[in-house]
Amino acid sequence: MNKLEMNKKLTILLDGQIITKQAYDVTNQTYDYLAAKLNKEPIENSDMFWTHLCMALTRIENGEELEGPSQAIVDDIYQTAYKEEIKEVIEYVKHKFHHELPREEQDYFYLHLHGVMENNK
Repeated sequence: MNKLEMNKKLTILLDGQIITKQAYDVTNQTYDYLAAKLNKEPIENSDMFWTHLCMALTRIENGEELEGPSQAIVDDIYQTAYKEEIKEVIEYVKHKFHHELPREEQDYFYLHLHGVMENNK
């Protein structure tokens, strides 16, 4: 997905008040960060991550909770070869968002980002 495509989708969600402006902004900043980190644009097969990220940030802002993936999946995703790169992306999001990211959301970020890293190595 390139940034223009992502922005079209995010703008629809923002205009419909499905996501917050802060979630929109942090998702855009994270796209730029990840594109620079991967030295690649478009970022292939990343659609689900961008959608999940902006929705997750909106949930957090609104004080909503989400049940995380099963323990078996969590155990598996934390064994990824991309663990350090994923941690860096999550730390970047934390820095830009200024809210605590619940473990359940971080688990889903790991799940999505593993696929993104695998498809863009």
